[in-house]
Amino acid sequence: MSKPIELIDHLLTYVHDLNAAASLFRRMGFTLSPISNIEAMGISNHLVLMPSIKPGFANYIELMAARDRALLPPPMARILTEHEGIKSMVLGASDAHAAHAAMVAQGFAAPPPVHVKREWVVAPGQSVFPEFDVILPFPAPLTFNGCRYFNVDLYLRPDWTEHANSAWRISSVFAVTDTPDALAGTFSRLFEQPKRTAEQSAAVKAGMDLIALTPAAAKAQYGVEETTPLDGAAYLGYSIDVDSLDRLKATLRDGGIEHRIEGEAVYVDPAVALGNLIVFRQVTRP
Repeated sequence: MSKPIELIDHLLTYVHDLNAAASLFRRMGFTLSPISNIEAMGISNHLVLMPSIKPGFANYIELMAARDRALLPPPMARILTEHEGIKSMVLGASDAHAAHAAMVAQGFAAPPPVHVKREWVVAPGQSVFPEFDVILPFPAPLTFNGCRYFNVDLYLRPDWTEHANSAWRISSVFAVTDTPDALAGTFSRLFEQPKRTAEQSAAVKAGMDLIALTPAAAKAQYGVEETTPLDGAAYLGYSIDVDSLDRLKATLRDGGIEHRIEGEAVYVDPAVALGNLIVFRQVTRP
């Protein structure tokens, strides 16, 4: 039997200028989905899609910009503001109402799911119609929301999930907090998955790993300065698995992307990657 919340499906990332963000990610060697203008909600996005890591779900970075702030639903208006970067983890479920009940049972004031079906123009004269239930973002120690797909295959076209830099999976998301064990515990209960603890960090696996670190641990492990925000936690970035670090490095050099190499990882820092640290590692596909 599936759990009410099955995994971290994708990362909603706010950008100020969608065209500039798309250019940056293409220069990093990523393929992007065609722009999608969600007129009724006042937003536009490009997706950086990877192959699915579990049937029925996806694995991607969503680059989202405010197209018309007057049309933004209040929950989206609250998060699509100020600094760029991850604003919410979108959690995948097979039943949005069961996921909502699980969120409420853990003490979250999650709004009920909303059913959405819309047009997505994927090529001149060619449209598809994604359909999904969505639980919009709401206040939490680390903002998240939920979704249930009805036709996830629309997101998994091979020409969208193959990347020049050899990326094939978003494997973890990082958050900074003064209380990593408590933050991981919150999501351990929500995901119904065990947490792993270490000195100044804790993690829980739900498709991607959610890794919570103290500011000191973030500096020691990833070489970035990060302070804990007033609300107690903030997203720092994410890791991406690639087939070949050599291909990745060549793509970043060709694209003029500033990066650093430390050991067996390649880093693109938040000042370059629109507010997020991106950590690339070479990992063999299963």
